[in-house]
Amino acid sequence: MSDSTDSRNLDRSLVSGIAWTAVLRWFSQLVSWGATIYGARLLAPADFGIVSMAMLAIGLARMAQEFGLDAILIQDRSIVGEKRARLAGLMLALGGTLFLIYVAIAPLVAGFFSEPQVKWVVMAFALLFVFDAIQIVPYAQLQRERQFRRLAIVGFVQVLVTSMALVIAVRTDFGLWALVLSKLAGEVAVTVLLLYWQPYAVAWPRELAQLSKPLLQGWRVLASRIAWYGYSNADQTLIGRILGKDALGAYSFAVSLAAMPQQEVGSIVTRVVPGIFSEVQHRRDELRRYFLLLTEFLTLLSFPMSIGLALTADLIVPLVLGERWQSVIVPLQLLCVYSAFLSSQLLVSHVLSWTGQFRVHMWCSILTGLVMPLALYAVIHRGIEAVAWVWVIAFPLTNTPAFLFAFRTLGIGFRHWLWTLLPAAIGSVSIAVAVLGMRLLIPPTWSAWTVTAVAITAGAIAYPLTVWLLFPARLRAMVGFARSIRSTGATQA
Repeated sequence: MSDSTDSRNLDRSLVSGIAWTAVLRWFSQLVSWGATIYGARLLAPADFGIVSMAMLAIGLARMAQEFGLDAILIQDRSIVGEKRARLAGLMLALGGTLFLIYVAIAPLVAGFFSEPQVKWVVMAFALLFVFDAIQIVPYAQLQRERQFRRLAIVGFVQVLVTSMALVIAVRTDFGLWALVLSKLAGEVAVTVLLLYWQPYAVAWPRELAQLSKPLLQGWRVLASRIAWYGYSNADQTLIGRILGKDALGAYSFAVSLAAMPQQEVGSIVTRVVPGIFSEVQHRRDELRRYFLLLTEFLTLLSFPMSIGLALTADLIVPLVLGERWQSVIVPLQLLCVYSAFLSSQLLVSHVLSWTGQFRVHMWCSILTGLVMPLALYAVIHRGIEAVAWVWVIAFPLTNTPAFLFAFRTLGIGFRHWLWTLLPAAIGSVSIAVAVLGMRLLIPPTWSAWTVTAVAITAGAIAYPLTVWLLFPARLRAMVGFARSIRSTGATQA
């Protein structure tokens, strides 16, 4: 197969994967946020706080149990047959061991947060270790085979089952256990579906010396994830420990809302990036092309949502969640700014990982893992607004080394990256002008719902109009890329 044919096949996989992921992800998230908002109106912030405490304890070990081997199974395509079966056996053994450990230490976790209910939630969530261990190999195999449609369906099924279970459990007065049972229900559904599509052999993890290379690389991935987990959850750990469950409940909800634009757009790309980037890891021209194209795509979609939410948070939160969630507003606005930056650098770590630079990625993550918790601890007594400011200011600075290594790999400079952000950045400025200007002009007698609708509409009109008028060639190039892939696929079919 020629390089041009191979590139067209990859382009077609990329566009098809993004399309399937976008349609199913966004539809399912409408259902998910409907269920979450329904639950938020019937449950207390403290219920969300207790579940967040349990997940903080569970989350780090969930990454550790994989030992980074999920990433290695995607990047190293020589792991097949008996070697893969022994790695699967190793992961299942680790998952079962962690399940037993967390059942035993659940009272200690509850004691750390001074919340007795956390013990039972941790015990229930310990089942996640077993589900994760079963899912690792099928997930990796779907990525390697670029089965992006099936990956999209897996995500859709998980969100749909979780949301349905949450609504049913809330309506039957399960209280905070509605959040727990819905999470477990989604994991059960995903596990069954993955095993149906990708059954696999499991062998006893013997002769581990023959697995030394993937285990070494896996250790580096694991170290990166531990560092990431440490700094990304340091804020909620400190808030839960020092400021209490009410502050944690409000902050965790602000985090979830602020992350929504970046996650919903980012997820449709990150679901396909591992398979694509690992395929072209030795063809740097292609890798650079995909990086710049996808970064521009990410920011064009995520910037307006993040900035728009920041500008209208004081209107949306009281209307949607109720007056008791007022403390969410300012942290939400600040975290939206952080989320916009996060979407612009989302693919930097992917460049390092899927080109096999796990050691570099590890040390960059450790640097951030050392700096961010210290910065967060320094401001924790000033409240959750100060915590949000740390993410806006300190996090971009700590990511500078990762940018440098990734750009060196790609053969680009910061100006290339900034150029990809330009349409989204200028369009976001137009949103701010339109929303703030409209809010100044609206009569004070209008209802809150009307003000919110008009402000959102003004931003929704200003953004695409500005981008189209100032950057028509770049929009046409992106649309033309997708159309050319579709027409090529139709011709070959």
